[in-house]
Amino acid sequence: MKVCSLYGAGFYYIPGTDICMKVGGYVRFQQSYGQSFNVTSGPFGGNNGFNRENSGDYSYRSRAIATFDTRQQTAYGTLRTYLILGFTQDSNPDGAPFGTLYATRAFIQIAGFTFGKATSFFDFTSSAAVAYNAGHLYTSDTGDGGHIVAAYTAQFGNGMSATLSVEQDRRRGTDYLGAAIAGGGGGQVLGADLAGATRLQDVVANLRVDQAWGSAQIGAAVRPMSASYYGAGNQAGLVEWNGQPGEEYGFAVMAGLRLNAPMIGPGDYFQADFRYTEGAMQYASNTPNSALISQGQTVAQVIHNDGGFTGTAAAPGSFERTTAWGVFASYEHFWTPSLRTSLYGSYLNISRGDGLNNAMCASGLYNPATVGNTRATGCDLDSSQWNIGSRSQWNITKDLYVGVDFIYHKVNTATYNAAGTATLTAGALAGKAASASYTTGDVDAFVTTWRIHRDIVP
Repeated sequence: MKVCSLYGAGFYYIPGTDICMKVGGYVRFQQSYGQSFNVTSGPFGGNNGFNRENSGDYSYRSRAIATFDTRQQTAYGTLRTYLILGFTQDSNPDGAPFGTLYATRAFIQIAGFTFGKATSFFDFTSSAAVAYNAGHLYTSDTGDGGHIVAAYTAQFGNGMSATLSVEQDRRRGTDYLGAAIAGGGGGQVLGADLAGATRLQDVVANLRVDQAWGSAQIGAAVRPMSASYYGAGNQAGLVEWNGQPGEEYGFAVMAGLRLNAPMIGPGDYFQADFRYTEGAMQYASNTPNSALISQGQTVAQVIHNDGGFTGTAAAPGSFERTTAWGVFASYEHFWTPSLRTSLYGSYLNISRGDGLNNAMCASGLYNPATVGNTRATGCDLDSSQWNIGSRSQWNITKDLYVGVDFIYHKVNTATYNAAGTATLTAGALAGKAASASYTTGDVDAFVTTWRIHRDIVP
């Protein structure tokens, strides 16, 4: 095959065409040990009980990735297509394996346009660049899994650019919470967010600068908080003729900064971003979501939703948004060209006004055993989560590295009543007794992960 030097090392002409292609990929194995509660599981989901029946003391992951990058000169500039195909097999705590085939990138770029599965243009920092447990960090980063976009980027020169993008909706759920705020509920309709099936589009915009000193970005997103129908307390009762509340919109704003620090070490850099959201929870935390987590007799819960509504068509109630804000920061230092260490951390705060908090508490949607509770009776579904970690990596060759990552998690729980107890319903957590009283409290976990990774490049 003939070497193509237009786009850097590793490109070759596809025989009989003027298209240049680069084929690459990697193979990776990693193992984690520690009480790694799964912060990505849904309410009452994920086996998060630390006991002899069910624990998260270890896990394994094996992953193989293939990449295909093609480029061609046209009258409209470079036409690029990019594809990532992968296979991942994980082990859960009891050792049962499962595997997944997937494509995390599949996009076309030409003349400033990007169409397909890439990354969200709301994103700025890269958590996977500094952490092996990136999926447990509270960031907006869609990097590893990808995100469907249709975008145009305008270049203004001197590293300045602006992007307008229509993107796959980021939805955490707009819950129907029953007929009244003050009590009685009847809103036990978990999973009845019918509007979630439509996957409406978000509008994202950013303004960015990339120069020798680093980069910076400000961005915003607006998304429709379309609600489900008023209901009668169960999913079967949610029908079109019940009517629905008026339209609401969620939004998110962000600011990010990256500073290169060659004066400390060649390759050193600092990165950070801040996000504030209302009715757009997934922009505050893209990967970890709602979870019910237990350690012994202590149970912690966090609820990630976009908001909720109450009432009937004849007597509409409230329609309110959940507020969330988060921050992520990291610093990476190169001790030598082949040895590096990063320090990273993230924080997420979730809060709700009295109307939404009371409606969620009274409905019993997230804990059916507590129907009728309000702030006045000690129910407070606000929560916060944070973690801090460090990863050290040795590049044995330019294509092979090994490393170790340490991360500490902390969950400050929501509470259901002044007594500080939580009654679990059947199936809430594997190995936990239904209808038994557990203490509501904060939980934490420490996880160690090591990895070996080989890049396959031309």
